[in-house]
Amino acid sequence: MTYAAAALLNAGHLVIAVDFNISGLNLRRVDRIVEHDKPAVVGISAMTETYPNALVIARRLKEIDPSVTIVMGGAHPSIIPCEVLVEESVDYVIVGAGETAMVQLVSYLADREGTLEEIAGLGYKRDGILCVNERGPLPNPEDLPYPAREVFPLDLYTNSITVLTATGSCPYKCPFCSAASIWEGRRRARSPEYIVGELQLLINDYGIDHVFFTDDLFTLNKQWVYRLLGALDGLGQPLAWECATRVDLVDGELLRAMAAGGCSGIQFGVESGCQDILDSVKGISKEQVRTAVDAAVKVGIDPVCSFMVPFPEDTRETLQETGEFMQALYQAGSKILLSYTSPYPGTYFYDHARELGLKMLTDKWDEFDAKHVIMETRHLSAAEIEAAVGTIARQIGMHWSTESEYSRN
Repeated sequence: MTYAAAALLNAGHLVIAVDFNISGLNLRRVDRIVEHDKPAVVGISAMTETYPNALVIARRLKEIDPSVTIVMGGAHPSIIPCEVLVEESVDYVIVGAGETAMVQLVSYLADREGTLEEIAGLGYKRDGILCVNERGPLPNPEDLPYPAREVFPLDLYTNSITVLTATGSCPYKCPFCSAASIWEGRRRARSPEYIVGELQLLINDYGIDHVFFTDDLFTLNKQWVYRLLGALDGLGQPLAWECATRVDLVDGELLRAMAAGGCSGIQFGVESGCQDILDSVKGISKEQVRTAVDAAVKVGIDPVCSFMVPFPEDTRETLQETGEFMQALYQAGSKILLSYTSPYPGTYFYDHARELGLKMLTDKWDEFDAKHVIMETRHLSAAEIEAAVGTIARQIGMHWSTESEYSRN
């Protein structure tokens, strides 16, 4: 949303932002926004788990002022746009990147510039027919303005400031991830110089000393990482940063250079502690996980290994193996995150649930949050899954976390 806000501001539009994820959904506040600010267009970004609340907001806005135009974007509308667009309270959806589309749509609504058919990735209604335009090419991240963080209450966020290093998604098509469905594996990295320019702005304007680089695969291109490390030297002051990647995309030499360049933490998506499961869903080995964790710890980078359960072929025995592997990694110096598998729309698990033997237990989108058991497998009931996770949590000493079901620091 910060990028869309920046694009709209650059086009000369007034932008006001509200993050109900921070304040909690308060419909009286929605009422006051309409009465006081009188917005002509309201854009709502929705993940799958936040989509029900997004609809509540949209419906309330229409009740108060039916003339308000509601535009919904984000991961959920991007994957199943027609299911969202069919809602009476939703006028438009934007599929994929929304910065250019949002500016074009607002220009069309305000001044009738262009046509709806010309806006790539736009979903709209025409004579009762749902229409969704083809998406355009993945935008060049260098063409994006720096995000308009100033429209959000940054002092209310507990996590460090995030900086985008690439648009699109990773080229791997893990069956539990919907990113490939949204972006079809397309990806474009920002130049190190452009990233450092944003970091310098954040240092000057906000006095930051720590950031998280938002990227599914920060180390996908090692030469790009080395270029970024060189560019970071130009900041003239220390900056701590964290990132996320795969264990098979790092080595000891790269991690040493990253640590010297300010990297303080790295998250690895491990997912399972059973090699057969890893072979089928991730394509990494347990030995690669151990090697990456040991290498990170050795150079002073705090590793975090994230897991999820269950996978379609998990059994009591494989979950026990996963728990034992998590314990070994914790003892090796890694933090641990554990969540329940959520087969989001657009994932292979969701689209092929029946043939995989998955039984969906809910149709409530807000339960697709990795904190609920929302599916059973051919081998495990919901009660067995919860019992296994409870056992793992007790053995490792994990506790409830806002980031996932359980965590162990």
